[in-house]
Order: sequence, then structure tokens, then C-alpha cells
Amino acid sequence: MSEQSSKDKVYESYDKIVDWYDAHRSRDLFEKPYLDAVCDEIRRSSKKILDLGCGTGEPIARHFIEQGFAITGVDASVKMVELARQRFPEQRFIVDDMRTLALDETFDAILAWHSFFHLPPDDQRAMFKVFENHLQVGGVLLFTTGSSEGEVWSDNGGQNLYHASLSLAEYQYLLALHHFTVLTHKVADPDCGGATVWLVKYTHKPIHYADH
Repeated sequence: MSEQSSKDKVYESYDKIVDWYDAHRSRDLFEKPYLDAVCDEIRRSSKKILDLGCGTGEPIARHFIEQGFAITGVDASVKMVELARQRFPEQRFIVDDMRTLALDETFDAILAWHSFFHLPPDDQRAMFKVFENHLQVGGVLLFTTGSSEGEVWSDNGGQNLYHASLSLAEYQYLLALHHFTVLTHKVADPDCGGATVWLVKYTHKPIHYADH
């Protein structure tokens, strides 16, 4: 019988299954068309990528590193980060919770591939400010969600992991509210493991007027 993860601390379950996850995570890179779209958008930039929920760094961080991009990986799973550091010692990997992340820098791209959807609905809503705070104007955000609104659990290595999704309309609202323009949105892409994928561009910083 699988053990059910906490809604708020899915990363604790990943600590328990790090070896299983690393052995079973596909290296086929079916995500490549979306990863290449990110590369195309930021190739002429400083090539700094923030990978939220980076896991062990395989295969996504590796793909970008091999393309010459600098990765800052963030994951709340200590064991996942330990493995990523062993694999890519020249890159930066941080143990932290993406929900409270406050790095004093911005990036050309943010990835939240198969990580953002482990957050409860209210935490997902709050994440768009975190994305905004860590992206340069003109930078892109690549993230995945569920295909429809709701909460589900799925077994992974004996751990029953929590997933959640807002509605399509609410994601569109939140993106517009935080100054993102949708470049690509694909629901349940059959060529990408059934992932629902969003690639969006951060168009401008909000203007804050002083009180008079």
C-alpha cells in the first residue's frame, strides 16, 4: 500500500523515493520541443536559467547545461539536490521551497516542469508573484499543470504524490495579471507524456507610482 504525501510537503516523499525516481525518470527527453523553444527565446541573453523543482538534474538541467546555459536549481528535497550537485558540480543547486524563494537576482528563463503542479491551489496562485520577481523582462516561464481543475494523487515508488490544478481560465487570468503573454499552451500533449504545457513571456515590470 502506498503512503500518501502531505499536500504541503510533497518534497518529503521525494526524499524517500530519490533512488527509485532517478532510476525510473525517463531520459528520452520527450520534452525537447518545449526545452528547445526556451533555448530559442533566450539564446542571445545571459543564458541564466532558474529550475524550480529541479530534482536530480536529469534530464532537463543536463539538456540546458549541454547547450551552454547556466543553471540555478532549486528543490526542497535535500536528497534530490545532493544528487544534482554530484552530477553537475559546476552549477548551483539550492535546497529551498519555491514558494518562499527570494533570490536577489533575475533570470532569463524559469522552469517549473512537473513541480509546480505539486503545490496546493492557493500556493500556485501565489507563485506567479515569485515567477515575476525572478524573471527579467522578456524572459520566459515554462511550466506544466493538470489538464483540468482538481486535485489528484498518483503512486510513485510507493509514495502517493499530491497534484493540483486550477482551471484554464484562472491560469489565463493570473498570467495576464502578472504581465505574462502566452506563447504556447498545449493540453495533454500526447507527444509529451500527456503533459499540459505552458510557455509564457514576461512582458514588463509593473510601474509603481509614488503617493502624492
